[in-house]
Amino acid sequence: MNKNLIYRGPEPSHATRTISRRSRASLRGAMVAKLPGFNTPRILQFESALEYAFLCLTLVRDDIQHIWDQPPVVHYVGRDGRPAKHIFDFLVTMTGGERIAVAVKPMQRVIARNFLSELERVAAATPKQFADRVMLVTDRHLDRVAAAAAARKLARTRPALTEVAA
Repeated sequence: MNKNLIYRGPEPSHATRTISRRSRASLRGAMVAKLPGFNTPRILQFESALEYAFLCLTLVRDDIQHIWDQPPVVHYVGRDGRPAKHIFDFLVTMTGGERIAVAVKPMQRVIARNFLSELERVAAATPKQFADRVMLVTDRHLDRVAAAAAARKLARTRPALTEVAA
């Protein structure tokens, strides 16, 4: 029997801001993912090799329901007392319903820019209806070998973008 296949492209990213595609310093890109919380496969964007590694490690887990790349801005008061904004890299929803706002940064930048102090201010201002908790992920938290293995697994198990025509 001859089957006619229809291509259905992935849903676009739901990011609230467009990431810059050009960078001399870091990897920029997007990947197609399918999670239980997605109706159809969706594009997820990343702005660095570190974010890509985090995504790969997260997407192979069984307890992840949904990932939102570049979720809405969180307003907070900066160290100087002025209003400031922060956009988390990802908002991860666990299968149990817990929502985790994730900031992914190289440890060198966390130290050089005193980012932990800023993130504490952001966490205090993050509404509970947005996220249950805030998490910082650095290069010291991620296992590069495990991330490479996760990337290979994702490449082998990519979501299908074709279906049989009715």
